Amino acid sequence: MKNIYQKNKPAFISIMRDKIKESAPVRLFQNILLRFAKSSLKTRAVMAILLLTVIPAGTILALMDNVSKRELAMYLSLHFSLCIAFCLPLANWLNEWLVNRELRNMNKFCVSLKHGRLDQRIELFAKSVEAAPDELTRLQQNLNWLAHTVAKREYSLTRSLAQTNKDKERLNLLSYTDHLTGLFNKRFFELKLVEACSKCISCKTPLHLMLIDCDHFKEVNDLFGHQEGDKLLARLGQIIDSSVRGGTDFPFRFGGDEFGAILVGVDSSRCEEIAERIRRRFADLKVGRASLSIGISKLCCQAQNPETEAESLISTADKALYFAKNTGRDKVISPAQYKEIAPNV
Repeated sequence: MKNIYQKNKPAFISIMRDKIKESAPVRLFQNILLRFAKSSLKTRAVMAILLLTVIPAGTILALMDNVSKRELAMYLSLHFSLCIAFCLPLANWLNEWLVNRELRNMNKFCVSLKHGRLDQRIELFAKSVEAAPDELTRLQQNLNWLAHTVAKREYSLTRSLAQTNKDKERLNLLSYTDHLTGLFNKRFFELKLVEACSKCISCKTPLHLMLIDCDHFKEVNDLFGHQEGDKLLARLGQIIDSSVRGGTDFPFRFGGDEFGAILVGVDSSRCEEIAERIRRRFADLKVGRASLSIGISKLCCQAQNPETEAESLISTADKALYFAKNTGRDKVISPAQYKEIAPNV
């Protein structure tokens, strides 16, 4: 018999284990644990206190079948006195374990939201929300949903703000751009000239202003029509734009057939070379008798007031331009060539 048991020991052990699992007390204990795991926070606390109170009392009753009633009453009185004495510490411990820890986690979560960390989430106290929708779990759920909603709205607002900034930049560019030539317009020129004067005065950087006028442009309009005149102005804008440095110099259309450019950081000889190149390239178009008269002015080395110097630059370049027109057109007049009309140079 012993040999048979030894040979079939694993099978016997497996059968006994299955019998134990299928027994009523074990199933009852498993059901109690399962219900406890799925119960709400409040139910868990109450069940824990009841178990800690009732189990010792039941144990005393079970072990003292042969004692007198007086001794039994004494033991039970002692037990319940100890239960009452330890009730407050036990309640505090349960409160710390079940509530305060979760409240601290939620507070950390709220601080994270305050500092913009919207990707944070709270780990739910009850793993199965459907089975245990207690107040604490609902609050954690709602906080997680709040973080999700705020993150979603922030993303939407960020995209909307980015699009608004793009629209603003586009509208600003349109407000500063001449629609026919693509150059900067008079409004931009007036703002940029004062700004450029201020920077160049502070950094002791040379600055020149070039004003350009298209000679006999009315004659071109009369002979070839306004559409051809517009094409000629657009071509002139392309010539000026390609002749100066992008991002450093600022070509503009002053209005009508008047153009210009703000040249920063170049000396007078280089500025005259640029002006001559613009004049020659336009002359090569050979549209009627159209030509260019160009006047140049230079920022005074001892300048102090940007607004005053900007006005002086415009006035000096304008006088040089009209001197070129009155002395035969199709030429460049620099301050060095005509110092009488540019006394600040």
